[in-house]
Amino acid sequence: MLPMHGALRKFLGLFLSMACWGAFAQAVVPPATVQAPPALTQAGAVAAPLNGAAVSTIGPGDVLQLLIYGLPELNARITVTQDGEITVPFLGVLRVDGQSPSAVARRIEKGLRDGGFLRDPQVSIEVAQVRSRVVSVLGQVERAGRYAIEGHLSLLELLAQAGGLRNDAAETLVVMRQSGPPDAGRQRIEVALGSRTVPSPAVQDLQLQPGDVVYVPLAPRFFVYGEVGHPGAYPMEKDMNVMRAVSLAGGLNPRASDSRISISRNDEKSGKLDTFKVDMGDPVLPGDVIHVDERWF
Repeated sequence: MLPMHGALRKFLGLFLSMACWGAFAQAVVPPATVQAPPALTQAGAVAAPLNGAAVSTIGPGDVLQLLIYGLPELNARITVTQDGEITVPFLGVLRVDGQSPSAVARRIEKGLRDGGFLRDPQVSIEVAQVRSRVVSVLGQVERAGRYAIEGHLSLLELLAQAGGLRNDAAETLVVMRQSGPPDAGRQRIEVALGSRTVPSPAVQDLQLQPGDVVYVPLAPRFFVYGEVGHPGAYPMEKDMNVMRAVSLAGGLNPRASDSRISISRNDEKSGKLDTFKVDMGDPVLPGDVIHVDERWF
């Protein structure tokens, strides 16, 4: 244990006996029992655990691990208040919002030294759980959930952390961002993804901000039924036509008639369902239902 004045030891005994210490003592965690939260490996998980070296600044809601070497009875987990403050033994309330974990640790060391509590204090602050600088990703990604922003985080990096896009993801995603005060609503940013092999410049360059919500929608779909190899729903492609749609559905089976193909489509103006015959070169729109009828002979 580090050298400590006799007056400090007496003060510490009195301090521990005070009623107000009871609430604080509940948060005391000896170093041997400190456990980091689990890593983000599945949808809905909370942000991945980060230590003080990985987090640039502290913010409201973050959970800090305070370690005062030589005084294990004062080690504790502390949650930063909405006002960006924490309560430290002997020093009282400190504002830490926007400061790095190492800077906060040095402030606590100085306070303990200047106050005569410890001759050579050694303090460590680690961020046990990040809640202030997180983004959420939802929809057609492999691991939806909340992810911490470590310094800077681009949209492309977030999608990589989330395991990439699913095969049925749309070609455009949406970023919802708080553009001002909470009552000002959110800004909607649509971002074209580009190809699977070459992401668009917007995906590579867009820097995410704390509180952003990224939503990857399901790709628009069309449906093929009747005399084809694999009836079902399929994602839209650019310049889709009937021939390509039938090909994706496994092609025509031996009973099919290439002259008896129809599309059922909702009319945008009337809302009614129209059904009409089509040729192989006719375009296919999102939501179309293609039916391939059988031959008469």
